Amino acid sequence: MIDEWFHLFNFNMNTKPIPPRQGRQGFGAFFGLAGSVIAASLGIGYASYSRNNNTSLLALSIGLGAIGLVTLITSEGLSRPPRHGPHECVKRRRGDEKKKEPILVCLGDSLTHGACSANWVDTLKTEPRAANLEVVNAGQNGICTHTVLQEKVNHVISCQPDYVFIMIGSNDAMAIYRDDWARQKISDWNLPERPTEDILIRNLTDILKALLEQTTAVIAISTLPPFGEDIDSSSNKVIQSINSRIKTLEYLFLGEIKNDARETERVSVLPINSALWTEINKSRKSTTRVTHSIDAFLPYAMVMGIMHCVLGMSWNTLTRLLTGNVVLSESLHLNEVGGDIVKNEVLIWLMEKMG
Repeated sequence: MIDEWFHLFNFNMNTKPIPPRQGRQGFGAFFGLAGSVIAASLGIGYASYSRNNNTSLLALSIGLGAIGLVTLITSEGLSRPPRHGPHECVKRRRGDEKKKEPILVCLGDSLTHGACSANWVDTLKTEPRAANLEVVNAGQNGICTHTVLQEKVNHVISCQPDYVFIMIGSNDAMAIYRDDWARQKISDWNLPERPTEDILIRNLTDILKALLEQTTAVIAISTLPPFGEDIDSSSNKVIQSINSRIKTLEYLFLGEIKNDARETERVSVLPINSALWTEINKSRKSTTRVTHSIDAFLPYAMVMGIMHCVLGMSWNTLTRLLTGNVVLSESLHLNEVGGDIVKNEVLIWLMEKMG
């Protein structure tokens, strides 16, 4: 607990090779807002005291203080680094070279990070079938494939993993889908250009090449989860187009692999998107069910984030109360139902590769 509060006030806003703590890009403004509101609350509280406990000022001070505290708790909860990231993996291996468990690194964005989304990586660690694995969470909220290629893939390589699961590209897809989201991603991550489908596939290809050349890991790359639960929406047309190209990546490397039959099985594509749609269609109660568009996800995300971090409500409960979705909480991130589907798909792949 002391360590968590220490890191609350000592967070790293930049990503560097194997940083002590994972960066919190996208949340700096919220931490700044929380600090400003709390400072204003203290100032007004002092003014109230100076004026013989003026009731109006005291009420305003308490209200602002509560808003600032809720913002601070929520920002910390949604941006807190994963419990066992690449830095911890490298540090642990250096400290105890006798540790020989196979390493699985899960590389991704917020859907893997598990703070704004169901934490399927942590539940994977509790599975008896994964008991002999060291599971490393290399997820990062908001990250695009450009930054993964430039920085994050080196963190993965430093772990020298035996297995790598990749689920990355949803933030690129957001930038492809909407102009305002593209501007935000370019600003938050200092991207050299707006993501496009060609750039996304090129970056994924280069990420796979780097891992194949610099590790001996067996790799699975996932199709992207849906954008909302309306399969005919314009946002899901973007996802479908990207996924049709992701599915070809496992065949791209076959001609480049050395003459070793085992090497041809190093890259697999996991049909996460199809598995999620199967659950959505199975659980759909009627064809007239209201579906929430990803275009409106942000207000829901803010409300759900507060209720999850402050009140401790599960993503499944919040989904049931606010959106009625099946596997997506606010139409972008996974609830626990969706997280379990991803976890199970990863386990099936692992059991096949581990024999």
